[in-house]
Amino acid sequence: MKKPLAFVDVETTGLNSQLHEIIEISIIRVCPKKGMTNYTSKIKPVHIEYAEPRALAINGYNEKDWFHAPDAEQVMSRVADLTSGCILVGHNVRFDEEFLSETCFRNGIKTRYDRRMIDTVTLALEHLHNLKSVSMDSIREYFDWKEGHRARIDVLQTYMLYKKLNRATVFHRLFWRVRYLLRSLFA
Repeated sequence: MKKPLAFVDVETTGLNSQLHEIIEISIIRVCPKKGMTNYTSKIKPVHIEYAEPRALAINGYNEKDWFHAPDAEQVMSRVADLTSGCILVGHNVRFDEEFLSETCFRNGIKTRYDRRMIDTVTLALEHLHNLKSVSMDSIREYFDWKEGHRARIDVLQTYMLYKKLNRATVFHRLFWRVRYLLRSLFA
């Protein structure tokens, strides 16, 4: 039997998991034969004074929208259940996993996801040779997807990218290259 996959994306108050916090998380759990489960939640930050202003601007954080957000312990209990037994999938998945692991640890919650992970950055490097960058912003532009930097949108686009690249044939890749080249010529 195939292991379930948990596509994950976190929005944080900065880049350091020891100092910064998750303020939004989204998960798409895909189980063979059981279907798909979606979960998204804001998380009320405890130490907003340590936040990087740039990170908050990118994530659209404001006190009003996060005022009634649940605390990390409540959210991470649900996240631990959703990711239990799953292989994590993400765009730069090590970043997301590092924050998941640290946040669960801080709140006394045991993680039970598989330690193997799938990074869509690696898949993009293998399949999308003509991109100068495999950042999610570059991939959004490449496939004409809408803007991100919200956990729900980012995790959905990671899921779409994973499906698209895992099912890609030589003809898909050739089509993507030709389309990219034509856009470059007429831009």
